[in-house]
Amino acid sequence: MGLLALIATSLVLIWPPYVANGLAVLAARLKRRHPIDFGKNFVDGRRIFGDGKTFEGFAVGVLAGSTIGWLPNLAYPVLTPLDAVVMSASALLGDLLGAFIKRRLCMPRGYPAFPLDQLDFLLMALLVYSLYRNLSIFVIAFAVVMTPLIHRATNIAAYRLRLKKEPW
Repeated sequence: MGLLALIATSLVLIWPPYVANGLAVLAARLKRRHPIDFGKNFVDGRRIFGDGKTFEGFAVGVLAGSTIGWLPNLAYPVLTPLDAVVMSASALLGDLLGAFIKRRLCMPRGYPAFPLDQLDFLLMALLVYSLYRNLSIFVIAFAVVMTPLIHRATNIAAYRLRLKKEPW
């Protein structure tokens, strides 16, 4: 695979998880949201995930990642529509795992935790995808190297658009 094909394949592959993770925040605009952890605490007395992880955000993220995130495949086919659904849902499960870890480390909601915030969603999506499709180590490496840069830029944009309370 040539360099341009590697870059194109990587970007189309990671787009559904990016969209799912990035647009789940739109659910914060809803008046009523329901926390995925039902407001319950873990055995350590801290919230399981926190108020920021909601059923509505999960649904918005999966829907957006599965539709908007899949669109680049019309021009450069890499994923099936089902792949986009699986990657979007697994990205949000990775984000939940990251939130769970942050709560265990006593980090408040919105607290920056590099590289956990930047890679939790992507690594879970790539892991699940690699369980049923072949995935090049070069695609994984490109995605892991590029994600912190892309993540930072998109978070700054979301902050400036007032979609996020913090620019990280």
